[in-house]
Amino acid sequence: GLEAAIGKNGVASNYSPQYVQNTYEFLQNVRQGNALFTMPATPVKCAGAPQKIAYLADELFRAKGIRNQVDVNYYTALGKIFAIDKYADAMNAVAKSRDISVNLFHDLVAVDGPAKQATFKILGSGPRAGESVTVPYEFLHVTPPMKPYDFIKRSALANAAGFVDVNQHTLQHSKFSNVYALGDCSSLPTSKTAAAAAAQSRVLKHNLLSQIKGSSVPALEYDGYTSCPLVTGKHKLVLAEFSGYTGTPQETFFFNQANEHAFSYWLTADVLPAVYWNSMLKGTWNGPSAIRKVANPTSAN
Repeated sequence: GLEAAIGKNGVASNYSPQYVQNTYEFLQNVRQGNALFTMPATPVKCAGAPQKIAYLADELFRAKGIRNQVDVNYYTALGKIFAIDKYADAMNAVAKSRDISVNLFHDLVAVDGPAKQATFKILGSGPRAGESVTVPYEFLHVTPPMKPYDFIKRSALANAAGFVDVNQHTLQHSKFSNVYALGDCSSLPTSKTAAAAAAQSRVLKHNLLSQIKGSSVPALEYDGYTSCPLVTGKHKLVLAEFSGYTGTPQETFFFNQANEHAFSYWLTADVLPAVYWNSMLKGTWNGPSAIRKVANPTSAN
């Protein structure tokens, strides 16, 4: 029922260019009841975005003086609020401090727009696994399930999951040596973010050009680096940086980036957009590894 409900009935999604404007509009219309925010079981672009909007909505409700009348609920199909323990602990603390209910292993399976009801299937192996739960809502922000493009999935390039099947370190295809891939279309087992693509681009460029030139220079290897700036409010942000391969934090700066920080917000809001447009799209931004050597040389945090 999502296709029929989205854009009306209090249902919106920041993942849709067509309906992203409805998010703020519908949030402004909330006076009481449940505000629901969902995360599916599939890989998604920027896996932190589904919970960022919950924190911003909470802040909006507080500014309007109606937070006591609105229950903010985050429903994720996954078993943790965030994949990396350090940041999971931080986000659980943020949610608890804002009185945001976090519901794990709850996968959105149906939306009844006219009745304003959302149905979740309980996943995992707990005593309620397989059950369905229907929750009334006043506002529903949906992160839709995502999948690879069909033209890739049906091609010889894809693995069983439909992503371009590449070596996770060299980014070279597992069967076709003249094919490389990076970013969202690739099978790389790390979060699908622009930060990951930037770090991957350095490896891909080096290895592809070395092959073209017939060079004997050793291949560079990608270590799974990715980043997720978790906006928690106006001028507040948790800057998660980590390897999706090892689960180890790879923070660029000397302070504990799991803490909400105004500097992290400024960096994300004002600096990174300029880096994206002026450097990354031109192929000259390869991620923050060089900065990390200066700003956090001992990886103290």
